[in-house]
Amino acid sequence: MDIYQQIWDADQSGNGVKPILAGAGAAPETGYVRVVNTDGTGTPSGDLKVLSEVEIPDHKKKTYDLVRALFDNYVLDEREAEIETPEERAEVHELLEAIVDTAPMQVARAYISEETGTPVSRDRWYATLTEQWFRRFSQSGDRDLSGFEHVFVGEQEGPKVQGYHFWYKYHLDDGLASEIDRNRFPGFKDDRILYLRGQYKDGQEQFPESVTISYRWDAPDYDARKTRPLTKPIGGFFVGCSVEGLMAMGAVRAHRGARAPKEAVINGARYDMKLFLDQSQRFVRTFFPVYLGPAGERPFGGTTEETPRETPRIVSGAVKIVAALVNPMGHDEGNETVTLVNTGIDTISLDGWFLVDKMSNRFGIKDVALAPGMATTILLPRNSVQLSNKGGEIRLVDRAGATTHLVTYSKAQADRQGETIIF
Repeated sequence: MDIYQQIWDADQSGNGVKPILAGAGAAPETGYVRVVNTDGTGTPSGDLKVLSEVEIPDHKKKTYDLVRALFDNYVLDEREAEIETPEERAEVHELLEAIVDTAPMQVARAYISEETGTPVSRDRWYATLTEQWFRRFSQSGDRDLSGFEHVFVGEQEGPKVQGYHFWYKYHLDDGLASEIDRNRFPGFKDDRILYLRGQYKDGQEQFPESVTISYRWDAPDYDARKTRPLTKPIGGFFVGCSVEGLMAMGAVRAHRGARAPKEAVINGARYDMKLFLDQSQRFVRTFFPVYLGPAGERPFGGTTEETPRETPRIVSGAVKIVAALVNPMGHDEGNETVTLVNTGIDTISLDGWFLVDKMSNRFGIKDVALAPGMATTILLPRNSVQLSNKGGEIRLVDRAGATTHLVTYSKAQADRQGETIIF
């Protein structure tokens, strides 16, 4: 399966909401975005609401609220200097803490670890996301640029919009923009989007997962306390993915060591996953999908695997794998251990859960309940999970069969006999 489809599916199991076409049935309990894909023929300019109906259930709203808090932190003109306040830095940290362990991020992190042959700890993954998306850089005379601002917020270059590839931001600007401004700027309009036309071809209107459109944006200049009318002659974005879903896809595409495919197949449609890095090749400059047509029989290019490995369904859970004794002193069998900790606020029974290794060997957990903040170390018996000394992975699987946490380790880590690996 395509890595981007794996991330998409993991995101839909988490905070992503399902994109659906006009007339399709909706499921409010899991969330949805109703998409009107049209070339605009016969539609009065500006009257069309592309994302006509959006339902994000309460249990999925956290990361949407956290990313929304960042939207008013940036200077509109990409040539101007940015001044980041301690409050704004704290907002970035709070968002990253909320998304770093989510389901799509776990898929992306495991893919990069496997493709590079290098374990990716939580701290390293957090640093990677910070570097790719939030570290500032200068380019072509423009200063204090960042991938997050360009992709998720949008910037001004003369009379045009640059970037702006996040559906949720477009949705808010198209009628709910005061939620971004936190009511600090009276007089700013709620509806800042003027739809111009659709830019669809080769059947894209049948796939609600993406849109390609032209529009005007009354972009807020918070320092000048006014808006500026900017035009996006042609722009596109995925619809329904959360901030962590889009960032996970971009992180995989941008990681030089992982060499992820440049094309994706998502729910039957092919996309060119357009990525541009800065001049140093370290930071995301922009990332967005370009629709290429229905998948058909054409392979999605880039992967060298004859049979791509199926990544299990992943959801984000409160119980984490924090350590493992992979190579104990003496015989390994019967002496390997895995340590779990409950990071949540509720007691969780692990009865009926499993630990699973890279070869899909399982060990069933019984009679273990973890109170908030408590840890347990599980001794793995013979003929169950086998923690290879050549490197591997450990998954924690819940009763429903979903992976709630996944960690990887390298041969170099496992070579240190008697040492516990900390993830």
